[in-house]
Amino acid sequence: MLKKLFSGFAIAVMLFGTVSVSEASTTSSHPKPVTENSSTYITSLKSVNGQLVGKFDYIQWYFGKAADREFLKDCKCSKDMQHAPDGYWIRNVNPRIRTFTISKYATYILQTRGDDIKWNEKVTKAQFLDFLKKRNKDGQIPFHIQVKNGLVVKITEQYIP
Repeated sequence: MLKKLFSGFAIAVMLFGTVSVSEASTTSSHPKPVTENSSTYITSLKSVNGQLVGKFDYIQWYFGKAADREFLKDCKCSKDMQHAPDGYWIRNVNPRIRTFTISKYATYILQTRGDDIKWNEKVTKAQFLDFLKKRNKDGQIPFHIQVKNGLVVKITEQYIP
């Protein structure tokens, strides 16, 4: 009887194609990771209960033709100016400061750590913190952060010419 049932199942598969299992039984109970990439100023970093926590002021970073377009929207200057200064434009209109914990496995990437530019130089957390202490006193170096599920996992300095 069981053999007859299985052979009937096999014939049905051959006739109608593959058999799919219901979606409810195949979906994972783990939600898909949420990843966000944002341009930001880092307004502060401090250790809280052994974890590095940062405050981030999101900005809009424009480069090239987009920078020119956005600059001309914002500029209250003479008609003589047709391009964004230095080929980039930063807009910072939202006063909201966001707070994120930085993963202990975060990647830190700098462009201007030493006297010479070293493109996309991976540095340690200690080197990154030292860089911020020396170079980012006014909090005006733009960075790009990658946030996964509420944790900062990557911080990259944006080079400014």
